[in-house]
Amino acid sequence: MLFRPNSKLSSSVGNAVCFFSLCLALPACVTPKDAARESEKSTYYEASFDDHNRAPASFVPSSIGGDKTQNLDPVYQRTQADYYFSVAEAQSYDGDHQKAVESFKMVLVYDQDAAQVHLRLSAEYLKLGLTNQALEQAEVAVSKNPKSIDAKLMLGGLLSSMKAYEKAMIQYNEILKQEPLNTEAPLYIGAVLAEQKQYDKAVKYFESLAKNENYQTPHLAYYYIAKIRSSQDGKQFQKAAEVAYKKALEIKPEHVESTLGLGDLYNKLNMEAKAIQLYSHFQKEHGPSVRIAEALAPLYLEQEQYELAYEQFAVIEQNSDDSLNIKVKMALILIEQKKYAPAITKLNEVLAQAPDSDKIRFYLAAVYEEIKQNTKAIENFQRVPAESQFFTEAVVHGAHLMRQNKDLDGAVKYAKKATEARKDIPQLIAVYSSLLDEKGDYKTALEVLNKGVGKFPDHVQLRFFLGTIQDRLGQKEAVVQNMKRVIELDPNHVQGLNYLAYTYSEMGASLEEAEKLVRRALEIEPKDAFIMDTYGWILFKKGKTQDAIRVLEAAYRIQPTEAVIAEHLGDVYFKAQMVDRAKTMYERAAEFESDEKHARDIRSKITGIQEQDLKRKKDVRLPASATSAD
Repeated sequence: MLFRPNSKLSSSVGNAVCFFSLCLALPACVTPKDAARESEKSTYYEASFDDHNRAPASFVPSSIGGDKTQNLDPVYQRTQADYYFSVAEAQSYDGDHQKAVESFKMVLVYDQDAAQVHLRLSAEYLKLGLTNQALEQAEVAVSKNPKSIDAKLMLGGLLSSMKAYEKAMIQYNEILKQEPLNTEAPLYIGAVLAEQKQYDKAVKYFESLAKNENYQTPHLAYYYIAKIRSSQDGKQFQKAAEVAYKKALEIKPEHVESTLGLGDLYNKLNMEAKAIQLYSHFQKEHGPSVRIAEALAPLYLEQEQYELAYEQFAVIEQNSDDSLNIKVKMALILIEQKKYAPAITKLNEVLAQAPDSDKIRFYLAAVYEEIKQNTKAIENFQRVPAESQFFTEAVVHGAHLMRQNKDLDGAVKYAKKATEARKDIPQLIAVYSSLLDEKGDYKTALEVLNKGVGKFPDHVQLRFFLGTIQDRLGQKEAVVQNMKRVIELDPNHVQGLNYLAYTYSEMGASLEEAEKLVRRALEIEPKDAFIMDTYGWILFKKGKTQDAIRVLEAAYRIQPTEAVIAEHLGDVYFKAQMVDRAKTMYERAAEFESDEKHARDIRSKITGIQEQDLKRKKDVRLPASATSAD
């Protein structure tokens, strides 16, 4: 339909009142909605105080019943009519259309011949989606006041929506007989022709209308020609649509609908640059227009022209009753541009209006995290509610920041509380157990993970973490069983493949199987230093010292600050009797080892090398010739 219904009207009726279900909006046509809106502009006064624009005189009945001597007070009748009419208008404005219907009916109690009230009833029924009742009231309005253009437009629109095109045409033609220079009815006639798929006939009608010297809005005729042609398939029709839009804009360059229609056509033809040029020119010459901004801002975003997009969103924000969504988009643009301070301001503006918005709360926390304001970030992450879709991410980030702030206990408590609040999210169990692992509370971590795996037996990461905790506790056989299950669930789980291979190497068992596993892992992640370390260690355990050195040196080049890799390389060097190299690697391993106990173990290897050096030097005897006589 050309008619675009008010959001408060029934979509099923509104979509049918004029024409083209696939496209259009009649900005200048009077539709059932428009007719109602025009009548709603009237101001009614309490008649007992002021007779300006009072209810129709016909509201005053001459008598009740057969006794003509018992007349009701006419002032009272008129006052009641005014009162109920005002109440109905207020209820309609507030969107309470059912009550508005009842109040308009109360007006009719005092005079059934009030045609304007029947017209208003028709509009209210239409808003409620009651098409038949709306049609009935429109027919009554026309019968009560045959000269009402609004009533005939309402009736014609309703008949069109019900595909009673011939009857609709009668109403529109009567309007033209009554008011030859009327600018709305001709457009509806063309619309009806188009609705009946008589496109060429409709276009010819609009063309003749545009050329009519008495027709006051020829730009609209070209606009509807463009809409008709753009709805048809074929390059020739798209070209015709472009020509018609341009003619409309030649006549009225500030016509928003034609600008939007032409821009939309360019977008459909993948000519976004032309659409941007068209819209931006309009904004400079005739704007700023909110509707043009709504079309232009997304195009700028697609082109990553964030500054220009932001300008258009600012136009929308300043002229919108519901600016929350726009503020969010503006904040996201600022975040994308790394303008964090104004982004925080904008997000706080949103939260001032919507303090319970979990999404905005999460975004605000993330921005604080980005600018290293950990305390504010943690505070906002903790305020994301458990039922939010952002809850898991909030817990992950919040706990991580607590660790950074040296508050591991706080992170553990936060994660524990999260798992209690959302027992249906296995990722939270994984976070909680990893923090317990870091704290060294392996026993509690084992309990938590056993319960988690019991509830989510096929959750790969939980089972993997369970295997790592079992490894901490020296339960090697259990580690093997869990890592095997991890690989069954996910054959490409790199960590599982690597961990099982390394576990085999540490156990000194199944080294052939271990090598197969680590090779599979390397196929997936060929440049992972830790997998390379495992591979080199397996080769070492298999007695392939030279091969092990090559692989471990490659791993060390990738991760020169990883203690375990340096230590393994030192062990292999020592085995190959490269004592100085081994000592150097041990020194570096001890330097980067965070576990002080293990660092002492590494240093003991250095001490062992030094002691062997001293012993070797003592065992070396000088030849007699080296001793000179006094």
